[in-house]
Amino acid sequence: MKAHLFYNFHTIGDVLMIVIDAKVKPTRVEKKENVVALYQEDRLIGVNILSFSEIVKMKSTGLILLPPKQLIDVINHILRNAQLETLDAIDESGFKIGKVLSCEEHPDSDHLHVCKVDVGDKVLDIVCGAPNVVEGMKTVVAMPGTMMFDGSEIVPSELRGVASSGMLCSPRELHLENAPQVRGLIVLDANAPVGQDFFKYIGETTHGN
Repeated sequence: MKAHLFYNFHTIGDVLMIVIDAKVKPTRVEKKENVVALYQEDRLIGVNILSFSEIVKMKSTGLILLPPKQLIDVINHILRNAQLETLDAIDESGFKIGKVLSCEEHPDSDHLHVCKVDVGDKVLDIVCGAPNVVEGMKTVVAMPGTMMFDGSEIVPSELRGVASSGMLCSPRELHLENAPQVRGLIVLDANAPVGQDFFKYIGETTHGN
């Protein structure tokens, strides 16, 4: 199954949260030893694994974007023992490098812009209010279905009557180290590869690959 993982000892305690559907609330809870399964009616929407640091030493402080295979294997062993469906591999963060192909003023706003953004395999229409968005820039796109660091999910919507699919991101929305606490999109180098997973890209860049 597809899911998002959260772990933050300081805010939620020693619990690994497996979020399958963040848009609904549970109506039923089942507990087997250290595994708590959350259901809406008969549909599994989340799992909490308690005392997780006794199994795996965790350093994460929030959304776990690209968990290693070893972590997924441990989680799936626990889920199988609890007779629950196992996780699919999580090999994409949901944040892609995109290029703004066009940027026009929103017809019903004095600060929003309507952008067409190339994300490699498609072009998305995205409404953006960042003051520094311009045609030709490369930035980071949170794709539809992506879980943000605050736990919200990116869903297709309309902003003042204009359809928007995805979101252009600022450094602080990406929880980047030393991110300025001001409005404005992250600006990537001109050679950043359109369509690549952003967090894989900065990992490769950091390690000099």
